[in-house]
Amino acid sequence: MARRFVNWAKTVTSRPAEWRAPAHEAELGEVVRAARGRTLRVVGAAHSWSAIAAPEHIGVTLERLAGVVRCDDARVTVRAGTRLRDLNDALAAQGRALPIVGSIAAQTIAGMIATGTHGSSLVHGNLSSLVEGLRMIDGRGELHVLAGDDPRLDGARVHLGALGIVTEVTLRIVPAFQLAEVVEAVPIGEVPAALATIARSAEYVKVWWMPHTPSASVFRYERTADPTSTRPDPARQRRLDDNLHTWLFPALLRLGRLRPLVAPISRAVARSFARPRRVGPSTLMLSTPNPARHRETEAAMPVERAGEALERVARRIERDRLVVNFPIEARFVRGDAGWLSPAYGADTCQLGAYCFGPGTGAYFAAFWREMRELGARPHWGKELDHTAGEVRAAWPRTGEFVALRDRLDPDRVFASAFHTRVLGA
Repeated sequence: MARRFVNWAKTVTSRPAEWRAPAHEAELGEVVRAARGRTLRVVGAAHSWSAIAAPEHIGVTLERLAGVVRCDDARVTVRAGTRLRDLNDALAAQGRALPIVGSIAAQTIAGMIATGTHGSSLVHGNLSSLVEGLRMIDGRGELHVLAGDDPRLDGARVHLGALGIVTEVTLRIVPAFQLAEVVEAVPIGEVPAALATIARSAEYVKVWWMPHTPSASVFRYERTADPTSTRPDPARQRRLDDNLHTWLFPALLRLGRLRPLVAPISRAVARSFARPRRVGPSTLMLSTPNPARHRETEAAMPVERAGEALERVARRIERDRLVVNFPIEARFVRGDAGWLSPAYGADTCQLGAYCFGPGTGAYFAAFWREMRELGARPHWGKELDHTAGEVRAAWPRTGEFVALRDRLDPDRVFASAFHTRVLGA
């Protein structure tokens, strides 16, 4: 019996009839052509909370299609099954880096662009915006090469795994750089009105707020020529944080499901965000420790509405007496041209709601009641229950994406229940 698919959060499972692990594009084309009336899904790191990667009939892994193909001063071409952390290491060895990375580096390159994975900067777009070309096998098993001037490229940047199987990606890169991190505590009552200003106050900025606590933490990162800190050493601190998230935080989360304990535990967690100025390589400073297992949903809206969005969620938590034991995170993304990118057409705030425990469903439902009123777009890799009608209303170029899908995958080899719900039959 074929092994099950289980995502990282253990919230989505499926049992495809078979798994395939092709080693090159020609073999991958054969796998697609042999599907014959069945559906096929590529599974990367399975780090999405949504069912976007869950295979129904045939599961495909690209773990044998990994590694850097070529690299120069301005761009790198990498095989789609490469993990982001491995690409970061390969670039660092050559004195290069991606200009932006996400919080977690476990994803595959194809997976991170499929869902619009992002960091936090209004100077830089999401990781899909770095794509300058890609190679892709369509639903007939044929290879397409999308260069920078190909009109289809903006449609394929955030491809949802619905257009084909990406085999190689070319990304824009920059010289490696150091970042200095400074953390500021700001009273939560002052944050909504100031959030748009905070978003533009440094090259890289994010905001964490532990509900049930009086202050939010504003993390700012600026470029510096300073050497990596020794006290505190960011790499050593990361190892310590990883251990805390692996062993201590899960125990605290289990206690934090009890209403009388959630506020004092949240205050203790919030205090752990405070730290002295630190300097380190960009890929280390912009990433976060491996988190304790939890659930996530996320809404994207124009930066100018971010304060209202945060204020609505804070009021809803208080009014509904919701037990929330993970931070609310505000991250910021420069607008881009990806047809299905959450940041399409405008600089955005992507407000993340995270939680663990039995109250999570009620929290997420309340969160989206507020976010839908603001016309927010969901993150494709986080929990979402949106329909095709809502997707078309939120993304003006959805029709063009579906038309491109019709040309590249007319037989819906890459379809799934998730895609039918968000894109239509």
